[in-house]
Amino acid sequence: MKRTSKPFLWLALMTLLVSMLACSIPALPFTVQVDLSTPAPTSPLISNIRMTTDETGKNPTATYAPNESFVVFIDLGNLQTGTVVEAKWYSVNVAGVTPNTLINVSDYSYEAGVANLHFKLNATGGGQWPIGSYKVEIYLNGLKIGEVPFYVN
Repeated sequence: MKRTSKPFLWLALMTLLVSMLACSIPALPFTVQVDLSTPAPTSPLISNIRMTTDETGKNPTATYAPNESFVVFIDLGNLQTGTVVEAKWYSVNVAGVTPNTLINVSDYSYEAGVANLHFKLNATGGGQWPIGSYKVEIYLNGLKIGEVPFYVN
């Protein structure tokens, strides 16, 4: 005669006990309601940050002549009115200037319906930009969201 092992018997009894307990748990005393009529909020979108030769944004560049203005162009979407977009301009590696020197801060408070934005920076006093490398950092309500390097040759 063959004997059933005790571990198998214990496993069968535990499975039966767990099944009985699971079936006897009452339903939770609350319900969850989801309102699908209100669309989910969308995230603000700043994209296609690029240096350009003019305010149209159609002529991208990474290099400027010393007498040219710097122009950064940004595409916008889903921003709330009053959202602040900021450009911080730096000289990164320019002879005679401490590396990574902040040279200007420009900001814009978003107005409804605006699809793109540009910031333009001219050399002070009608002068020329020193040859070297530069960058512009873009911020949305104080949070850095991108940067673009560029050069003066």
